[in-house]
Amino acid sequence: MAGGLAAFAALSLLLGGVHAATVPKQGSLRQVDIQSYTVDAEEDRVVDLPGLGKPDFGLFSGYVTVNEEAERALFYAFVESRSNPKEDPLVLWLNGGPGCSSLAGGFMSELGPFYPTPGGKLQKNPHAWNQIANIIFLESPAFVGWSYSNTSTDIVVGDERTTEDAYTFLQGFMARFPQYAGRPFWLAGESYGGHYVPNLALQVLENNKKAVQESRQSINLQGFLVGNAWTDAGFDNEGAVDFWWTHALISNEVRDSLLQSCNFSGVGPLRQSPLEAASLERNGKLEACLHAISKTQHSMQRINIYDIYADVCLPKHVHNEVSQLALQLGRHPATSAASITKPGDYDPCVDNEVEIYFNREDVQRAMHANTTGMPGPWVDCNPLIAYSMDDLFTSMLPKYRDILRHEAGLDILIFSGDVDGIVPVIGTRRWLVSLQLPILKEWRPWYSLTGQVGGYIEVYDGLTFSTVRNAGHMVPYTQAERAYYLFSHWIRGKVM
Repeated sequence: MAGGLAAFAALSLLLGGVHAATVPKQGSLRQVDIQSYTVDAEEDRVVDLPGLGKPDFGLFSGYVTVNEEAERALFYAFVESRSNPKEDPLVLWLNGGPGCSSLAGGFMSELGPFYPTPGGKLQKNPHAWNQIANIIFLESPAFVGWSYSNTSTDIVVGDERTTEDAYTFLQGFMARFPQYAGRPFWLAGESYGGHYVPNLALQVLENNKKAVQESRQSINLQGFLVGNAWTDAGFDNEGAVDFWWTHALISNEVRDSLLQSCNFSGVGPLRQSPLEAASLERNGKLEACLHAISKTQHSMQRINIYDIYADVCLPKHVHNEVSQLALQLGRHPATSAASITKPGDYDPCVDNEVEIYFNREDVQRAMHANTTGMPGPWVDCNPLIAYSMDDLFTSMLPKYRDILRHEAGLDILIFSGDVDGIVPVIGTRRWLVSLQLPILKEWRPWYSLTGQVGGYIEVYDGLTFSTVRNAGHMVPYTQAERAYYLFSHWIRGKVM
């Protein structure tokens, strides 16, 4: 997924790609006891991963067929908990896009067990979420990453089929790994995961009700957490404009023109497209709107929209091999977020390194991937997927109201990196207010293990909202320690 693009161009590709990550110092690996799994599961076990060797935890990856008639299958990676895999909860992580890979994001660049290096090695992530949970990373829908369909028309897709396939995947996963069938289960994601996660939560709740009636095993869904969630076009887009203005990225005149002449509720993520130009018109001021968009692009062309205080990775910082691969993939090499302002060792081009790693034949063999021989290289975000624009600008607020009314009483955490410029905290706070939920615990700071303010938290009747201080769009990669602290306290039910 390209980063450091002009604001509206970046938004057109948006929501869930990953661009860089704090790379921790490499730690020693220890061997642990291996759980006993079914024959089908053992066929997916990764016994030796290039650049790492034998994992010190259970690692599985492969395909689950979600539609036999269409020959449609989704690719997954599954990592066991390092603590107590037989007792710890199960989590499904979904990156956004729509069309971006949860392997590039969650697994390899954010909350997974390791990060790639320019030399093709893997370094341990000290803030990996599988320290306390068993985690599935799913490439969804078909045509994302290594997921595929032999029905070409499946490249046209929307929220409904994405949700149905994800639920079918869960059923297939539970059949392959039956010891997790009754395990406490959580959904998690970010970005366009703001659609994926609540949609799937509702699907699980509805099917659980049928399962009880038919005396079948239900999924033990506890709740979900979603970060910088694309939720409502009007709130999120106008929140983005105000965020850019309050952070001195656009002028007073451009901000006023955007808000007065552009219609943000009738489009998906802010974008400049001939097919959607008419949708942007407000008060008969289409030309003024497009002019304001052009001015915004000019002002923010070298701003990392996913983390406004992080630098962008310029071509001179990119290794020749990465540059060549990026060009082969039809991407400009200057596409990764970079920062010299974040603590710790920092890799400015981890998204390129992930693509190089996953396009290695030895890696694909080890991970049981690309078994059908894809016609092109693996990419973190597939621009060819024709995702429903109607779904992109459909508000998820009615779905939240349905979930909040449900008798299951799910534990819901909405979190927001406060320096994300693409789905900023301002828009999130506005749509939360629109739900008109009673406030049970007022706004207050929370503190991470370092003793620093990790963010701010407010508890509503039915859900909790938390910011993560100095975190961008991909919270677990921009503030790994704070993200892990938030996650670990949430699923363990601890007060922060």
